[in-house]
Amino acid sequence: MEINSIIAGTGFNVPERVVENTEFEKYLETSDQWIRDRTGIVERRWAAEDVSASQLAEPACLNAIKNSGLEISDIDAIVCATVTPDNIFPSTACMIQKRLGCSNALAFDVNAVCSGFVYALGVAHGLIQSGQCKNALVVGTEVYSRILNMKDRGTCILFGDGSGAVVLRKETSKDGEPKRGIISSKLGADGKYSDILCVPQGTAHKMTAETLENGDHFLTMQGREVFKLAVRKLAEINKDIVESSGYKIEDVDLFVSHQANERILQTVGKELGISEDKVPMNLSKYGNTSAASIPILLAELESQGTLRKGQLVALSAFGGGVTWGATLIRW
Repeated sequence: MEINSIIAGTGFNVPERVVENTEFEKYLETSDQWIRDRTGIVERRWAAEDVSASQLAEPACLNAIKNSGLEISDIDAIVCATVTPDNIFPSTACMIQKRLGCSNALAFDVNAVCSGFVYALGVAHGLIQSGQCKNALVVGTEVYSRILNMKDRGTCILFGDGSGAVVLRKETSKDGEPKRGIISSKLGADGKYSDILCVPQGTAHKMTAETLENGDHFLTMQGREVFKLAVRKLAEINKDIVESSGYKIEDVDLFVSHQANERILQTVGKELGISEDKVPMNLSKYGNTSAASIPILLAELESQGTLRKGQLVALSAFGGGVTWGATLIRW
């Protein structure tokens, strides 16, 4: 018997407030067309000031559990990917646990920025394979609107708030049976690029009036450097995860990548030699929701019937740190 883990249910939740590109025209030197042409984003969602990351995650988690056919009491692990936590501590995963009432679950956060969901999925898969849990709730939840400098045209137009979740369930298969679920997972990082996408202010630096005035507690990004590195790493990690698992690129039905920028995804698709219909996108509606983008897209694809049982699906992401990762799944 072989122990594996399958995605048994998906769910997502986004804030009610829709922020269209035209809103930025009121106070920034930009336009709706400029944003569309460079990013593919038409609108994004921003949470109300009193909504936390765990609060945003709760409906996504409940939907994922419901769609998995399990009960809240069946969940024995919560792995939450976020860089916009409710508090420094306790973890947002513990706050989600409190909201859901699944007191038997272990719970912790993962910080790998936009790669966070792929990292969290890999960790949860390892917990299942090691026998520490059977049903893991893997969550990506972000309120990026809290860390954006609204005067910085290069960043504030890009990001949205949202939450996505999946239930990763233990499954055993007999030798020779077709293997469903996670086939392979690969993760990577290179801290020498840490300054190209970061929030400069943290516990390593004392907060002062000057750092506040400089906006050091907001997200900063060197856009061109991030673009070039993201394309290279996403192309490499997708090729690696597919070929090392014994498949060819053309065997993959869908490449579900982090929704950062339409041009990044299109360029990666060209690098891999795949058709556009294999690279689904929803960033036009939600913008870049960081760790939440992949589970939000998975939930939408499944509800639309685009994602079907038996398909070979490659998940991939690139984020600050810098970090990257990929997971190959037989849905």
